[in-house]
Amino acid sequence: MLNIENVFGQTDLNTSKRELNKEQNINTPQQEYTAPKSAYRTGKDLENEITSSIAGNLFVYLIKGMVGNYNTEDHLHNRVSKYPYRSAIDGNYTRADSNAHKGFRMDIEDHFLYGNKDLHGNHLKAKFRPFEYFYFQTEMFQLFQYDYTLDKYDNLLLYNLDFCYDRLRYERFNLGFTLGANYIANDVKKGGFAFGFNTEIFVTKPISLYASVKWSGINANPVNTFELQGKYHIKNFYISAGYQHMRIASPSYRFVAVGLGIYL
Repeated sequence: MLNIENVFGQTDLNTSKRELNKEQNINTPQQEYTAPKSAYRTGKDLENEITSSIAGNLFVYLIKGMVGNYNTEDHLHNRVSKYPYRSAIDGNYTRADSNAHKGFRMDIEDHFLYGNKDLHGNHLKAKFRPFEYFYFQTEMFQLFQYDYTLDKYDNLLLYNLDFCYDRLRYERFNLGFTLGANYIANDVKKGGFAFGFNTEIFVTKPISLYASVKWSGINANPVNTFELQGKYHIKNFYISAGYQHMRIASPSYRFVAVGLGIYL
């Protein structure tokens, strides 16, 4: 039988793929002893009902907190701007009564990632904003690392697809969360659920600061990303520079990132 250890080389990317391919051993828990039913179960059932009710109410309040109250929070009605800094105070959102909003906007950006002389990559991201209420985001990370053992470059391809909701939609500041999934191609061909947060602060024209963090897992191994960048806006274009960190299984990857973006 072919040993999976021999399929991969010796780079960190190969280590990530090898670990993601390994199924984790899950011990079957021993069956717990169940006490005979008796009168005391009545009090226990009541306690369980109260606990379930409290948990249910907390869940409802949590959902309301994540969505917000459209009757009392005016910022939730702010519209998607045509592009940041079209006016002096507009960021990703503009006032609901402004004529600077756009019915549909697509944001596209691409970053070159540099880790060291043997490790580099590319990060392509697109956001589809049909209106102000939510948007969709898709990402593709392609990482390359030179394998001196095999005398060639190894690569890893990671895809993300997310539903995104900005809980705070102020003109100079937005903060939200993402729910979605990721998928690693190559020799892994596995995916997992992903959850994260992102924010952008429009400090002063033409500068903004963007940050995002996302957690996911495949075969009980982490697939996490963190991104921090500064943007310099020029009409509906921008240039950016920043830092990106990824953890894929046990290896971690750190990159300097430079890129370009456009608002369509």
